[in-house]
Amino acid sequence: MSKMNLSQCCLDLIKKWEGFVPIAEPCPAGYPTFGWGSRYDINGQAVKNGDIISKQEAEELLRYECKSYSEVINQCVTVPLNQNQFDALVSFTFNVGPNAFKGSTLLRELNKKNYSGAAEQFLVWNKITKNGQLIPLQGLTNRRKDEKALFEKQGGEEKPFEPLEPSLQHQVSWLEGYREADNDNTVIVAYSDSKVVEILVIKSPAKADLISVLQQYPNAKNFLLASPGKKVPDGDRLVIQPSQAAIINPLRAEEIPSLQNSLLVIGMGADDNEPVSVKQDIEHLQKRLMALGYYTGPIDGHFGTGTNSAVKAFQSKEFGEAEADGKVGSITWGKLWPQEEDDVTPVTGKTYLKLTKTNSTLKGLYQLKLDYIKNGQLKDSMLVCSGVASRQFFRTGPNSKVGSLEPLPEGKWSIQNIKWAGGKDNYYGKTFAVKGNGVGPVSTPVEYVGPKTTGRSAIEIHIDWNRSPAPGTAGCVGMYTIADYQRFVRWLRETDPKDLYVDWGLGTCPKP
Repeated sequence: MSKMNLSQCCLDLIKKWEGFVPIAEPCPAGYPTFGWGSRYDINGQAVKNGDIISKQEAEELLRYECKSYSEVINQCVTVPLNQNQFDALVSFTFNVGPNAFKGSTLLRELNKKNYSGAAEQFLVWNKITKNGQLIPLQGLTNRRKDEKALFEKQGGEEKPFEPLEPSLQHQVSWLEGYREADNDNTVIVAYSDSKVVEILVIKSPAKADLISVLQQYPNAKNFLLASPGKKVPDGDRLVIQPSQAAIINPLRAEEIPSLQNSLLVIGMGADDNEPVSVKQDIEHLQKRLMALGYYTGPIDGHFGTGTNSAVKAFQSKEFGEAEADGKVGSITWGKLWPQEEDDVTPVTGKTYLKLTKTNSTLKGLYQLKLDYIKNGQLKDSMLVCSGVASRQFFRTGPNSKVGSLEPLPEGKWSIQNIKWAGGKDNYYGKTFAVKGNGVGPVSTPVEYVGPKTTGRSAIEIHIDWNRSPAPGTAGCVGMYTIADYQRFVRWLRETDPKDLYVDWGLGTCPKP
C-alpha cells in the first residue's frame, strides 16, 4: 500500500479541539506549550513559558509534528484507507499518542477490514484518569464523535499535502568535528552517509554555540572527532555566528538623547523624590537596550536588576567582561548611540532596496544582507533573516510554494505602507502579537511583482519578535531588533523607495 499524507481537513480538526495559544503557557499536564498544543518549536527546542508563535508558524509546526503520526498510520495500517479515514486516524493518534494507537482494539479491528467496528472504537477513547478511576470527559467525547464522523464520511475528501522536500539538516546522518590549529576554529562536517552535506565553521568558543549547531541535525546519530592531522574535506564553508551576536545600527545624531546625569547605577529611579531627569535617563536607557535586544523588562525608569543585567551584557560585548560593571556614564552612553557617518555624496541613479544571501548563518538561518541604494549608490546595509532554520531553501517566484516556511522567493517586490499596532512610531507598546501574528509593533507589507507569478503572499518586513525559542519567520523578512527597524523606517521616510529586489543568485531577479 502506497504511503498517504494528511490533508488540511486533518489539521483543521486538530486545531478545533486543541485551541490556539499564541504565548506559551503550561498545559493541563504542566508542560509549556504554544500554538496548537506544541511542546517543541520547529527546530526541536523545548518551548518556554512566554515564547511567542504566529498562527502561520503554528500551523506549519502542527503539520510538521503530524508527519510523524502519519508515518505511524502508514506503518501500522495494512488495509486500504480513503483520505477521510486517514485524516481521522492521524487526528486520533495525535491526541492519544502512537503507542496507544498501536495497542488499540481500533487498529486490530481495522486491520481485519472491520471498518464499522473500528469506527465504533473511536468512542471508547473519551476518558481521563482521575484518582485512579477512568472518568468520561465531555470534551473528549465530542472530539471522538468528530473523528468518528470524519472516518465514516463518504466523499468530499480534501487533497493531501504534497510531501515537503527534506531540509539539508534532516538529511544529515552523522557529524565529524575538526579543530584547525592555524586559526583556532572548530569545523563541523555534516554527512549523509559518505556524502558531505555542509561544512560549518564555528568561530565562538562558547559551549552553547556548539550545542546549537548540533541540535540543527535531528537525524544525526553520531558525532565523531576527526583523527589528528586529518584534512577537512574541500567545499564551501558556512560561518556560524555566535548565538549572542548583536547588530547595532546607529541612529541619527538628532535622535540621540543627552545624558542628564553623570552616572546611572543600579537602584536609581526607585525613589519618587529623585529628580525627574533620573527617570528620564533610565527610560531612554531601557528603551535603547530593548531596541538593541538586550532588555525585555518594563520601561519604568527604575534601574533594577533586569536593567543592570542588560547593561552588563551590552558592556561585555563592547568593552569585554572585565569592564562590565553595570554603571552607565558618558562612555557607555556614547556606545549605545554611536555617531552615524556623514551622508554619501549624491549621484544620479535609482533608489531601491536589495536583498542578497551571505555565507554566514545564525542559529541555522542564513544571514541576509539588506542594502539601501540611494541615487544609485550604496548608502546603508543591515543583516536580516527569512524563513525558518529547517527550511532554508531559496527559490524563484514560480517555484516557491505556499506554506513552505522558506525565505521569500527571488524577484522584484513592491514596498507598501508601514502598519503600526499601537500608533505611529510606537515601538514599545501594543504589538500585533495579541492577534496571533507575532510580528511585533510594526510591519511593512511587500507584494510580488515578477517575473511571472508566485503562490506566496502575505509577505511582510517586520521585527523577528518571537526570536525565542526559535529565530526566523514564516517566510517574511525578519529584522533582529527594534533599532534595526527604526533604521529601516528612516530609509523609507528619507527617499520613499518603492522597489525591493530579492536576488538569490538564481538568475531571475530583474535588474533595477
